[in-house]
This record gives sequence, C-alpha cells and structure tokens, in this order.
Amino acid sequence: MTAGNEQGRDRQPRKPPGEQAPPTPYFELRVPMAGAYDPSGASIVPMDDYPKYEIAEGVIFCPVFGRNLSLNFVTFPPHSGFPTHVHPEEQISIVREGEMEIIVGDTCKWVAPGDVIVFPSDVPHSGRTIDQACRLIDIFSPPREGLREVIAGANPLRSADLDRWWDPGAGPPPPGPSDQRTPRA
Repeated sequence: MTAGNEQGRDRQPRKPPGEQAPPTPYFELRVPMAGAYDPSGASIVPMDDYPKYEIAEGVIFCPVFGRNLSLNFVTFPPHSGFPTHVHPEEQISIVREGEMEIIVGDTCKWVAPGDVIVFPSDVPHSGRTIDQACRLIDIFSPPREGLREVIAGANPLRSADLDRWWDPGAGPPPPGPSDQRTPRA
C-alpha cells in the first residue's frame, strides 16, 4: 500500500493550480426579485429590495449595476472607514446621513449630508468616521466591477443587518488614539 492510497479509498488525481476551478465566493451578487423589469435592461425596484452585504464589521454595501454605471448605497459605522486606494473608474459620492473625513488627492475635508465628493479615476482616496455613522451613495462610471470581488470575499457569518449599526443618537465609543481630528459641529 502506498501512502495516500489506503485500501477502499478513491482518490482523484489533483489538477495543477492553473486548471483548478476558482474558489466558490461567499456571496453571489443577487438581483432583487421585487420590482418591474423590461427586456431593454430597464427596471424600477424599491431601494430596500436590493440585497445588502456586510463586507467588514458593520460596513454595509448595497450595489446596483447598470450597463454604463453602477451605484452603491454604503453605510460606515462609527470608528470605521476605507483605506487609501485607487481605481480606474470615476466616482461621485453623495453624503446622505452622518459625517466622515474624506481624503482625495491632496484634499482632506469633513463631509456632511448634502455634500458631493468627486473622485477622479486613479487618484488615491480614503475615508473614516469617528463618532457618527455615515451613509453615502457612491456612483461609478464605468461600473465598479471590483465591488463584485469585494462582495464575493465578504464574511458569510456576518449578516447585513444594517439597522443594528445605524443609531445616530447613540453615544459613541471612547475615541481611539488615532482620532486626532475633530469633526465639524
């Protein structure tokens, strides 16, 4: 008997890494079942019927893809954010609720409801919340295909229970050592 070929055990030969199927993603991007759809690609769907994905602790993505652009309803809980990164898509974000520090290129500013942020393609940007959660609408052209990869890699053990993180009236946790900037009042 050869090691690994125990009697009664069927073993399939292993494929080289280049021929192996890609790993199964945690989440598949789902299309909402509610709403009205047209063969042209047109749809009318209530915002709350789009699936939500928790991609990090309390960070909720709710993406919508069109042919030439995409948008993403995003929620960042207090003391969270996104690291400096770049992408080839142009991005415009609209702050719906809360506030957040945004750095785009050489500009750093606290944003609040009604503010519009323009992120040119391939310009480094980042953001963080301190004491408040923040809800944004991100719009990308062309569609931000990288969101599909982020969603596929999200932790399936976390639910996307948006409301457990959204309580603008709740007292914030104590500030961490990196919370040196003060949000505007």
